Amino acid sequence: MKHLKRLSLLLAAIMLTTVVQAQVINGDLNHNDGLDVEDITLLIGGYLSGETEIINPAVDPTMVDNSLIAGKWLTDSGDASIVFKKNGSLGGVFGGQGWTYKFMSSQELLLEYLILIYNESGALVAVLKVLELTDEAMLVKLFDGTCLTYTRGKVYEAVDLGLSVKWANMNIGASAPEEYGDHFAWGETTPKDTYSWETYKWCNGSYNSLTKYCDISSLGTVDNKSVLELEDDVAQACWGESWRIPTVDEWNELIEKCSRQWTTQDGVYGQKVTGPNGNSIFLPAAGYRYESSLNKAGSEGDYWSSSLSTDFPHLGSYLTFNSNIFHMSSSYRPGGESVRAVCP
Repeated sequence: MKHLKRLSLLLAAIMLTTVVQAQVINGDLNHNDGLDVEDITLLIGGYLSGETEIINPAVDPTMVDNSLIAGKWLTDSGDASIVFKKNGSLGGVFGGQGWTYKFMSSQELLLEYLILIYNESGALVAVLKVLELTDEAMLVKLFDGTCLTYTRGKVYEAVDLGLSVKWANMNIGASAPEEYGDHFAWGETTPKDTYSWETYKWCNGSYNSLTKYCDISSLGTVDNKSVLELEDDVAQACWGESWRIPTVDEWNELIEKCSRQWTTQDGVYGQKVTGPNGNSIFLPAAGYRYESSLNKAGSEGDYWSSSLSTDFPHLGSYLTFNSNIFHMSSSYRPGGESVRAVCP
């Protein structure tokens, strides 16, 4: 395993910062300058144990990122689950403890993909070896040699507020109700780095060169479409089934029939919205994106509707709120705003 030396040293360095008092581990540590990767699968209670061999993953680990592994993963038997979050934390319970995690992969050797698991005090307690990883399935080798297959589960759910539609319990792109999730331009289905007219999908670089969803000839090609088609609806693109972005009327129904409270959930500011039947959802104040900046996160929430402004087609209708206001308004379509989905 000479070709793994550099990766071995990196993993050893991470582990040895935690195991200061360990002297003999698997009869190996005392006579090696570095730990062999094939001898390391677990660090628990201050001691390394277990042996395994390098097994190449099914995918290039440099191409795997948080967006692929984030989400809820369930074992086939349903007796264990892991909820990974995009910010590098791990929600829920795994092995009876709370965890956080970090990714480790070899940029040069492309040999393996590891998830380093830490307990709440910051100590490294387990190294899970990902043998295969796709959008829908993850084969993991646990510290005791057990191999478990996890499949991607849904972390979002529909909440009945007693209204005409059910509302999702979290934003598109989030893995928990208090997470901001992703920001999207109106009518686009993927997040991006820069939000501007120059990068907007449905124009030729300016507000008066619209190529879709336009009813004024001086602002672009007229097609008289004023409501998003499902093919341009990010909720439908991400979650499928009958999920979609709310209409203006559905947002107005929520505004008129629900009570609201500016509050925090797990340290995140936002509006708790309670329906006529007593059920509630939390809308985090996730701010908005324009150009490359995130603005007013923590103090303002901006959520797209599926409808254009009634006055100008280069504007989209959206819900905006802070600690004092909660109403519909209009904003430039290229701006990155949050999306909260609805379903029948």
